[in-house]
Amino acid sequence: MTSPRDDDRFDWQAAEADLTIGPDAEVVDLAAARRRKPDARSFAVDLDDEADDLDDDVPPPVDPPAVSEPSGMAAVLAGRSAMRRPIVPPWLRSRSELVTAGRWALSHVAHVSLYHLTRIPKYAARLTWRAPFGIARLIGATVRWATDAEGIPVRLAAVRREDAELYLKLSRQRDARVRWRGMVVAAVLLLGLPTVAVLAVLAGSWQRWLMLAAAVAVFGLAGSPKDKPLLDVAAVTPRARRLSADVVTRAFLAAGLCKPDDPITFPMPIMRDGPGWRAVVDLPFGVTADKAVKRRTDLAAGLDLDEVQVWPERVRGTAGSARRLSLWVADEDPYAKSSGLWPLIDKGTVDIFAPFPFGEDQRGRAVPLLLMFTSLLVGAIPRMGKTFAARLPVLAAALDASVELHIYDGKGGQDWRAFERIAHRAGFGVRDDVVAALVDDLRTLVADMNRRYDTIATLPPDLCPESKVTRQIADKRSLKLWPVLVAIDEFQRYSGHPEHGKEIVELLTELCKVGPSVGIIILLATQKPDGKAVPTDLRDNIGTRFALKTMTWQSSEAVLGAGSYPAGYDSSRFQRAHKGVGILLGADDSGAVEEAVTVRTKFAKTEHVEKVIARAYALREAAGTLTGYAVGQAPETVGGPADTLLDDILTVVPAAEPKVWSETVVARLAELRPEVYGGWEPAQLAAALKPYRVPVGRQVWGTDPATGKGANRKGIHRDDITTAVTERDRKRKAG
Repeated sequence: MTSPRDDDRFDWQAAEADLTIGPDAEVVDLAAARRRKPDARSFAVDLDDEADDLDDDVPPPVDPPAVSEPSGMAAVLAGRSAMRRPIVPPWLRSRSELVTAGRWALSHVAHVSLYHLTRIPKYAARLTWRAPFGIARLIGATVRWATDAEGIPVRLAAVRREDAELYLKLSRQRDARVRWRGMVVAAVLLLGLPTVAVLAVLAGSWQRWLMLAAAVAVFGLAGSPKDKPLLDVAAVTPRARRLSADVVTRAFLAAGLCKPDDPITFPMPIMRDGPGWRAVVDLPFGVTADKAVKRRTDLAAGLDLDEVQVWPERVRGTAGSARRLSLWVADEDPYAKSSGLWPLIDKGTVDIFAPFPFGEDQRGRAVPLLLMFTSLLVGAIPRMGKTFAARLPVLAAALDASVELHIYDGKGGQDWRAFERIAHRAGFGVRDDVVAALVDDLRTLVADMNRRYDTIATLPPDLCPESKVTRQIADKRSLKLWPVLVAIDEFQRYSGHPEHGKEIVELLTELCKVGPSVGIIILLATQKPDGKAVPTDLRDNIGTRFALKTMTWQSSEAVLGAGSYPAGYDSSRFQRAHKGVGILLGADDSGAVEEAVTVRTKFAKTEHVEKVIARAYALREAAGTLTGYAVGQAPETVGGPADTLLDDILTVVPAAEPKVWSETVVARLAELRPEVYGGWEPAQLAAALKPYRVPVGRQVWGTDPATGKGANRKGIHRDDITTAVTERDRKRKAG
């Protein structure tokens, strides 16, 4: 094998062999030429002439050729942008923030003043008790000063070293000091004490008390221990962390996100951002910002703070990258205080097709919620604000007069009773009649959903360009495509019903799958967030989830979905004091919130709900959209106004056909009553027959009219329908 050095030597030898000595030849020291580094300019050759001599193994150049700078200032600046810091801080440009800061300052000063005023007797007693100790401390300090006690250690050191000359010098210095200081003390005592006595005799009674109070205050302060201050603490200042480059770097090193020889960098200065500090960090190449987000607890430990104060998040867009991270560190727990009242309690309306106020993030920034074209799942343990959070979207929908509300509360208390005034359908508790009404309502909505798709299919593309309900379409009442919101609180009581629970889940799953596009919105709230209360198939078809405090990370995943815990989202980490705080995933359909965000929801108590419902009732009354339960209209079953489903089946299935395919029955029913059964599928027929205990999964042999071939398919037996009619009539006669 030939080494590279051997190859080089061979090349030089070949070059030497090719040399031709002529009369004008120059003598060259070959050894020196070999040792000398070649000049790149001496090897500039014509590629066309020397292409055949190049080694085929030489790799092509990787770096792109240099491009000259564009001419013209506009061309130079094209594509170049910078993150410019605002000239005026945001809090100075916001009137609301200025008002908030001013109110806080006034309330703080008033609180501290009243706090200390009410404790004046306590402070006076402390001063009186400490005054004798203060007198003793002042006398002792005076004696030590007059006798030059501070020089004793130095003189003793000279004695230990047996340095007679130094000791005599220090002794003479000490004698001079004691003589001068003794005269000062004597002068003060001879002049000061008589003067005080004379002033006390000449002063009035109130002046004597004032002098006594001043003396007690002075001696009391002198006698106060350093570890026991006179004044109590009126306001506990939370532990805050002032961010600096060293502090942040140390935290990232402790979290294992960088190394000492490969540290983080700061593309912009660390600055104040609201009630905290914000640092933008570029992680080392190859370390993603998502990895840092998952290590939020480790970063908090590196900063020596509680994790509720540490909030890392990715910087996206043109100003960010996969390794750029924004680290916001709060001065205190951002969720320890109230979030404030919902801004639409006293005035304002809502367009259900646009986002509405829902809450604030940890930095106090507004977080909107878009309810249209999605469904919402709210989960939490009891007493953590689940019902209050679930009511906000329903209150927003109530302020849009076109939205039809279907309200069901599995608990049956007072939380949702106010909505009876405007709800199209309403049910409270889990009594048999309420559960049956919910099942019938969901069946009707499934049938209406199919009717809505048929209606949309007939609309022109300019009116319905995306095959979805729009504001313009919803306002056309003749199309019957207005938005519908079904809100079910304590959903676990309905999904766990022994007789109808499975069907309720199946119907809701169907509505969540394809209902949002045609304006049917589902909102479910549960205090038992697990796979049994909210089955996976149903949850996975819900586009927006809100998880408040849960007990375990598994319960958090039951709300937010599988994979949320490894991604760093765990609602079990919330404290019980964080009421109304949760992780919001999939906040809207426009991409305004691309990732999960922690939200502190706005607050609306029962009396506030009453005020909103009163305004919503007036809006709906003026628009003429009060229907159903709100105006005393009884619900219509999916079988028709007179519950004629069984009778209609017997009409379309003659006695000569004892067994019929379900698809054949559906087609005949649609022909008999198109306004009732139009758009039905065999699944809707099975759901409608289930309360009558009619078997619908039997195999029926029949002939396909399209192909003329026989086949086994699911169908019904006419005798089962006859039996169900007999049982129904018997119950009616029995009352």
